[in-house]
Amino acid sequence: SPDQRHIATSKIRPGSDSLWLIEVERGVATPFTPIPGTSGFPVWSPDSRTVVYYLFPSRNLYRKDANGAGAEQRLTESPDVQFPSDWSRDGRSILYGNFAAGGQRDLWVLPMTPEGTVAAGAKAHPYMLTPDLEWLGRFSPEEPPRRVAYQSNKSGQSEVYIDLFPQPRGGKQISKGGGTCPQWGAEGRELFYVSPDFKLMVVSLKLTGDSVEPSDPQELFPLPGVDSGLCPYDTSSDGKSILVRAPPERG
Repeated sequence: SPDQRHIATSKIRPGSDSLWLIEVERGVATPFTPIPGTSGFPVWSPDSRTVVYYLFPSRNLYRKDANGAGAEQRLTESPDVQFPSDWSRDGRSILYGNFAAGGQRDLWVLPMTPEGTVAAGAKAHPYMLTPDLEWLGRFSPEEPPRRVAYQSNKSGQSEVYIDLFPQPRGGKQISKGGGTCPQWGAEGRELFYVSPDFKLMVVSLKLTGDSVEPSDPQELFPLPGVDSGLCPYDTSSDGKSILVRAPPERG
């Protein structure tokens, strides 16, 4: 969570995938969504009071108070499969992946209020709608966000790009030789991603007006091989910690 007191994570069991909250200080895990069930891709609101996530069978977006009180509330109504990927730091936009019939994969935005509810009269709308497959969009950390980092296969393989927000202009490729799972540094002056050989990479960014000048990617460290279909790492909001998914210890 942005206040670094909890971690929201999927806990996979045979036949189900539910969400759990872990207290960082005590290491205590508490179920957050019903068991059995299928839910995942949790995203925190910037004030740490709300979690938005994907829920089966509707496969749309839902929200729930982080304290567990009250029932979950549905945010979107669509026949498409939708996975949230980020919530802007001003609280006003949720970025999510929209999987349409036929394999179309695009980035959409759901307007929100800072209180964690859908903005009055607002409807979800596409941010990036192309023939390519876009996925895992991340807002830049300033308020309001001016850029989005995302991965796309428009070069023929998955690479990480940065484009302007709210209106994209074609994108700037950041990774080299393949890249997935982009994540901004705390000040928006660097971008992390995962290389095809499962190493955590970092790129320094020079931001001038609407332009982005990336440095050559640098390797930080190899990541443990965890084949869960999820990104294997996350960064803390203050930029001082990197959380890494690791295989369970065997006694």
